[in-house]
Amino acid sequence: MCRHLLFLLAIACLGSVACKHPGPSVCPEGMSLDGKQSNPGHFVWCHSKEGGRAQYIEFQPDGKEKRQICEFRDGRAEGPFSAWFPGGKVWIAGQFLAGVPDGRWSQWDKSGARVAEGEYRGGRFIAGAPVAGTPICEKLHPP
Repeated sequence: MCRHLLFLLAIACLGSVACKHPGPSVCPEGMSLDGKQSNPGHFVWCHSKEGGRAQYIEFQPDGKEKRQICEFRDGRAEGPFSAWFPGGKVWIAGQFLAGVPDGRWSQWDKSGARVAEGEYRGGRFIAGAPVAGTPICEKLHPP
């Protein structure tokens, strides 16, 4: 009986971020976990089956909650960027184009109040209030 309970617990844990060892379900649909380039509980890399697209997911120190997500196309940051405070509240949201911030970026404090909103073009701040903090995406290169 005890062996069956442990087996069921192990099955329930597979693919769950709460297990500190994220499984394939952490990756978005159409992508799979790159176990060789990942450090479960800290960060994971997901790659598209057809190649060309990747996603970097970093976890909070507890290893359970997501800290930030970066999308990549053809080796450069491309697409939405999101970062969260511990507890899951949004910290920063923006967009990358050709490896640099582009479009509207927003930043919130821990209470959920918007503290900055700026407009970026080609990686340069052009209007509004600049968002503090540098997403790791600009420094990463997908494996």
